[in-house]
Amino acid sequence: MTQNFPDNTLYEMDNLDVLRGMNSQTVDLIATDPPFNTKRNRSATAGHYVDNWKWGDTGILPDQWKWNEVHPKWLEEIKDNHTELYHAIDAAKHCQGEDTAAFLCFLSVRLIEMHRVLKETGSIYLHCDPTASHYIKMCMDAIFGKKNFRNEIVWHYQTGGVSKRWFGRKHDVIHFYTKTEKYFIDLTRVKDSRSAEVLRRIESGNENATRAKDLERLPFDVWNIQALNAMSNERTGSPDQKPLALYERIIKASSNEGDVVLDPFCGCATTIIAADKHKRRWIGIDRRKDARYHIITRLMGIDRKERERLEKVVKDGSDPGWLDRQTQKYEIHYQTEPPTRTDEAAQTSAALAHVYTTRSESLHTHAEMHQILVNQFGLKCWGCNFVPPDKRYLHLDHIIPKSDGGTNDINNRALLCQPCNSKKSNTMSLNALRRQNKKEGYTQSNPEIDLQNALAWTRNYLIQTIRETPYQFKLDNS
Repeated sequence: MTQNFPDNTLYEMDNLDVLRGMNSQTVDLIATDPPFNTKRNRSATAGHYVDNWKWGDTGILPDQWKWNEVHPKWLEEIKDNHTELYHAIDAAKHCQGEDTAAFLCFLSVRLIEMHRVLKETGSIYLHCDPTASHYIKMCMDAIFGKKNFRNEIVWHYQTGGVSKRWFGRKHDVIHFYTKTEKYFIDLTRVKDSRSAEVLRRIESGNENATRAKDLERLPFDVWNIQALNAMSNERTGSPDQKPLALYERIIKASSNEGDVVLDPFCGCATTIIAADKHKRRWIGIDRRKDARYHIITRLMGIDRKERERLEKVVKDGSDPGWLDRQTQKYEIHYQTEPPTRTDEAAQTSAALAHVYTTRSESLHTHAEMHQILVNQFGLKCWGCNFVPPDKRYLHLDHIIPKSDGGTNDINNRALLCQPCNSKKSNTMSLNALRRQNKKEGYTQSNPEIDLQNALAWTRNYLIQTIRETPYQFKLDNS
């Protein structure tokens, strides 16, 4: 697709807006470290989040992702259009708790867009700690496809404390996925020392000598790279900063010179600096106003003390034009508005809005549609004619499945019992379900819902709703 954003651009805003504005298949590599469990005070819906971390804060609260702040219509859209993802989030909600599920909602809506903007040959490396890495992997399996999972890379480091109650926690996880089987990778660029066991086998003659020579220094999925200590010259002040060597390895292995590298959570600019150092084009996104300062001072190659001095200049306002001058000097494109997509006709996945204000989403919530259908057609399964004791036994489903172009509106909705809902899944039409139930003898003798009359009624109901709520169709930017 045609790139609709300048090279080497920093967007200072919510990354969801930027990702949705980027054309599809325009990025070669995504290397990012999303916020999680980094002792920050956050509030998040599926669409927006607030990051209250500032330089020098102390005593700040842990991440605060709240389930009751996730917009319900976003969850309904996930349930309708991304069923596997919804189940992954729901599993996390029951196993790990609502706050983790809320974080996964926040992250997944962005991962859907990251998947869209990746080229067919592209890859994504997503950094996370073990607290939620397994739940994040479930979501990434649902979005990128489990067949496109390549590695769970373990970044092993020595810093941090130990405990008498568990083994010392000395690693983070990096999930490595690709867009397709056509992905680019060159591991010879990031050769590593072999493990002691493999070297022993080579020396003892138990491994083919030619093969051993070819593979002698190819890297494993455990990366021993030292974390930054408090006095490192790389340090920018961000509590979750990762070493440059870690992201250099990713960029060298999975991109070429001139490729576009994206970091939607660029923060202290480690991905950006690594990309620039190795002659890749880059796109960085971050809400924090200090992101541009970090990029510039790290591009300048100055030591930590000089960065601290310049930080005071930027913060106290004594030289208000400094950032702008340096931005121009280093040819950085600084943006506070998202790009505008020019490939809408080729959109490859459903857009999940912050809060629904356009006609592309259902006018009614799941609960509203469920109650409307019960009121009009009574307690009855539309698939097998089963009459349950109450409405809790009936599930809202599609008449024409989403995979065949069905909408989420009430004129494409039916009420099904649990067995019919499970059998129909997200690929079978209601008519096909009815035929299958009759063939298998599961249709009960109760009168059948007249589907043609039901569709006529729900269509008229939808039209009436549209007439009564014209402003549902007004776009945000109109």
